[in-house]
Amino acid sequence: MAVALVFSSVGAAVATARESGDELLVRYQPGTTASERRSIERTHGLDRVRGTPTKRGPSDVVVARGRSMATVRRLLADEPAVVAVALNHERELADDGADISTEPGFKHLWGLHNTGQKISGPSAQTGVADMDIDGREALTLGIGSPDVIVAVIDDGVDFSHPDLAARAWVNPGEAGELATNGIDDDGNGYIDDVHGWDFCNDVAAVHEAGMDGHGTHVAGTIAASLDGKGIVGVAPGIRIMALKFIDDSGQCGRDDMAVAAIDYAASFGVPIINASWGGPQPSAVLDAAIAESGALFVAAAGNWSLDLDQPGGPRFYPASSTLPNVLTVGAIDQTGKRASFSNFGTKSVDIAAPGTNILSTYPAMSGCLSPCYVWSAGTSMAAPHVSGVAALAGSASPALLADPVKLRSRLLATGSALAGTRWSVTGRLVNAYRAVDTAPPVAQAPDRFAVKVGALVGSGSVPVQVSWRAASDDRSPIASYAVKRLGGSGTVTITKSTTARKVSTTMSFGNEYRIRLTAADAPGNVSPVRDSAAVIAKLHAEGSTLARYSAGWRTVSASSALGGKTRISSTKGAKVTITFTGRSFALVAPKGPTRGAIDIYVDGVKQPRVNLSATSTKSRRVVFSTSWTSRGKHVITLVVATGRRVDIDGFVIVR
Repeated sequence: MAVALVFSSVGAAVATARESGDELLVRYQPGTTASERRSIERTHGLDRVRGTPTKRGPSDVVVARGRSMATVRRLLADEPAVVAVALNHERELADDGADISTEPGFKHLWGLHNTGQKISGPSAQTGVADMDIDGREALTLGIGSPDVIVAVIDDGVDFSHPDLAARAWVNPGEAGELATNGIDDDGNGYIDDVHGWDFCNDVAAVHEAGMDGHGTHVAGTIAASLDGKGIVGVAPGIRIMALKFIDDSGQCGRDDMAVAAIDYAASFGVPIINASWGGPQPSAVLDAAIAESGALFVAAAGNWSLDLDQPGGPRFYPASSTLPNVLTVGAIDQTGKRASFSNFGTKSVDIAAPGTNILSTYPAMSGCLSPCYVWSAGTSMAAPHVSGVAALAGSASPALLADPVKLRSRLLATGSALAGTRWSVTGRLVNAYRAVDTAPPVAQAPDRFAVKVGALVGSGSVPVQVSWRAASDDRSPIASYAVKRLGGSGTVTITKSTTARKVSTTMSFGNEYRIRLTAADAPGNVSPVRDSAAVIAKLHAEGSTLARYSAGWRTVSASSALGGKTRISSTKGAKVTITFTGRSFALVAPKGPTRGAIDIYVDGVKQPRVNLSATSTKSRRVVFSTSWTSRGKHVITLVVATGRRVDIDGFVIVR
């Protein structure tokens, strides 16, 4: 028997968040003056509402005139003086008990918010901070829709418990005065099935004293109310349908009862079923009912500490079912390790969830009067964490509820990585915050085009390294970037996915190109497309009119040089000045055993010396490259640094 713990009910003042009209909050670089801020805001058609006087990270509240918030955010993100842009959220106080941290038992709910606290449950343990499902963070985005139903197929649910009373699903065809009239008002074959059905005893009552502790515990983890009393569930705004088919009598728990419960849930279009139960024998009929349910079927992996992948080894059904709508859940402890009892398998167990020292709702019993809460452990406790996350994700993206395979994929893809030996398909812990995040990141257009140092330059094209500033996302980490090149011979995919903020591509001289970028966050949300400015790479020979040479230089013929000629000097201090308008510059020169070095000044600023000496001759090499984030006028000065020979073949300018 799990250890009981009783909490009294208390009220609480809470903070919630909502959008504040069409206001944007703009954070500027430290030291940005008021006039500079006003200039940026006027440029983008923004009206200043108010601002802060501080010079340390000054901020302004602005509104746009005739443009969407997303458009303005993208425009401002391109301003070097702007650090960050966000909707101007409004915070308010309320006394509806909606703050998760005011629940008296919240400090014990490490699965939702792990601070590294010590839990004195059945197996006392000190946790690892942030080893949780980010439940607290997820509930700042929403507590789940009351239209979303999770069917708890189990040993019953005690809806008289204060933390579950408001979470009970109500059959609209049997509600109100119809609830106890002894008539099958909705014609579904079940009389007065108000909150579900007991398939063990074939009655409407879903609570049987002394028989439904397991299901009540499961239901509390999924959806215990956010009311300032007791505990809180993963999705405290959704509803629970109670379907009893199992108990301790030995007369129930048969597959025909489970199938009937699944079919009942399906008849009401329930999108999520929690199954914290199972057995070693497969059943084609049970599989058929699950497949036909149209629901995401969340199944506990079982508590035998067995490898379910072993050929001819043990199985645990329905968790071992290979149906695409079955999601199998193993358990971790407070440190992120696989719980000692949890079954595992890199092909059989999909994802992990908290499953030790789990505190949840329980029917009143000796030593634990109403409202009663108890500790428990098992994959039975892990599965409802996932069902709750599924309900939150479906509330945030209702289209997922109609496609259990997509909902399953969403939960698997948005899990957070677990360290250590991989023991499940994904190697991840379910993550509520990422699963409900539907906001795309804000990407930055590519803005640097640097010719690659060391590259061999031909007469037709040149390799260019394209880079960009990091995308931003208020909720989730940026997972990857996808990049395409537009122009020239058409659209070319440079990369479908990279975690770097730079890619290499080839640009033919004289062709106009744009680089198109999108960013994806951890949940898979993709940013709007960001296109770079149009750029053209041009090759200039050493004799270009852009270059002015001092005394000490002469032109010689060389078959290995660009255009068959090169400009050479062995006079220390001999200079060449190149003046141009563009966004990137690259010097092309040969390297070899007899070559010297060049000092380079970019707009008057000295750069590291470029050594042209090499053990073997290398012609037409990019020996220096620099770039800027925007097009502008620049002056490059090259100075022979020693008395050894320096050749200049030409230079590449990207504008």
